[in-house]
Amino acid sequence: MLLTPTAPTPQPLQLANFHRNGRLTEPLLRDWLLAHRDALFRWTMALAADADARHALAEGAVAVQRQQGAGELTAWLFGTALRAAAQQAAQGGLAETSLAGLAPELRSLLRLVARAELRPAHAMALLMQPMGLVRSRLVRARLRA
Repeated sequence: MLLTPTAPTPQPLQLANFHRNGRLTEPLLRDWLLAHRDALFRWTMALAADADARHALAEGAVAVQRQQGAGELTAWLFGTALRAAAQQAAQGGLAETSLAGLAPELRSLLRLVARAELRPAHAMALLMQPMGLVRSRLVRARLRA
């Protein structure tokens, strides 16, 4: 009996991302934020009311990074920035000039939270979503506004 080599069977396409290897090609919001963490930290520090508030923010960031790692620091910092945006809105509005230096996606998220169009808890839930989904939701929110 003669054996002939057979061609490998192709892997089926994954419906979630349409890639053969099953891995996402775009990062999650949480991973994308790593590159923007320094700018987000500076923005949050700039919104602090006084030196004591900035000191407390810095101590909190150091404690989170030491105890839980850099990934959790990013999530903590994102949550802190969302709360700061909501607080700024309650105190008279989020100044558009204060958002300079942040990525467009971050500016949009912070604006939506400041306008109460997106709850901070819902914005935090976006951390585990692919950036394509986050961007499409931001575009839909802009079109509604």
